[in-house]
Amino acid sequence: MIFDPVFTWFGWGFLVLALLTVCIIPAVRGDGPRWKWFARMGIVAVLALALARPGIPIKSSTEEYEAAADVYFLVDTTTSMAAEDYDGDKTRLEGVKKDMLELAEQLPGTRMSIISFASTASTVMPLTTDHTAFASAVDVLSPEMSLNSNGSSITEAGAELDKRMKSNQEDRPDNKSLVFYFGDGEQTSESPVDSWSSFASRIDSGAVFGYGTSQGGKMKESQPFGYGAGSGGGPGLGDPGDTGGTGDGDGSAGTDGEYILDGQGNPGISTIDETNLRQIANDLGVKYHHRDGGASMSSVYTAPKYDQALVKKDGRVTVDEYFWVPLLLVFAWIAVEMVFGVRELLRLRTIAPKPRGGRS
Repeated sequence: MIFDPVFTWFGWGFLVLALLTVCIIPAVRGDGPRWKWFARMGIVAVLALALARPGIPIKSSTEEYEAAADVYFLVDTTTSMAAEDYDGDKTRLEGVKKDMLELAEQLPGTRMSIISFASTASTVMPLTTDHTAFASAVDVLSPEMSLNSNGSSITEAGAELDKRMKSNQEDRPDNKSLVFYFGDGEQTSESPVDSWSSFASRIDSGAVFGYGTSQGGKMKESQPFGYGAGSGGGPGLGDPGDTGGTGDGDGSAGTDGEYILDGQGNPGISTIDETNLRQIANDLGVKYHHRDGGASMSSVYTAPKYDQALVKKDGRVTVDEYFWVPLLLVFAWIAVEMVFGVRELLRLRTIAPKPRGGRS
């Protein structure tokens, strides 16, 4: 049995004490039949029990179909992913989001996770079979603000991926592991590109998808409330290691209050680096695909098919509340009090003095 009072325990105690005082004082003074006041004290105690909200915790289990596969989506969210050179003038991240959702449709029942990386890497969404939650997490992905960028490595997510894979493979050793990388390959950190060849033996399938063009695209500054204007007109505050017109996070907003500037005060241009992306694909032992919006995801990658089994999942705790049981007694007593009130009113009317008639 557990209790979860409507108010805090302090508020609950104060209210109960106040109601008991209202009953005790008239009982001591002898105002009316004492048995009624003692009965009212009992009802206050019953009401106190109801307001404490007694309940019994119940641990329930659910069953759902699940495929024996864990899918990791590694997403580049550096400033350069705001470059407008995908399928015309759309941003690269728009293309990534579209492809992630299409790819998820090929993987029903799998557990999915999103790891984003820019200056640092973090797990945006841990493994889950809730594909609706996955779609919501994809929707809120946004590029890093250039002012927050200190240089980025395209293999920044390696340590986070390694940690998650080891933990999840201990939990589900029979599950297959799929890794999908989404980025533009632009390395702005002074450190060299790390080798991911150690992951190859632990990955059963996956792919590397590249976004952007060799001509490059301009980038709008990402603001907390969407794209917006920053301070323009001067040289930008870019990543260390950015040179010329390329790079993540090069500058503040442009002269028109929209585009990021490079070190010379011109709109910064970010270009794709397919050499780096092919190196990652080679290390992982998967294929590289350039994505420009001209073909559907299913035309370049076909996900393996995994049988789904009914899995029992324990741990969800619900509470059956029983506050309504003592409330029934409280409402019943209220009805009794109403009867007492009506009887007393009728009694007072019968003994009320009749008005005297006037003289003729």
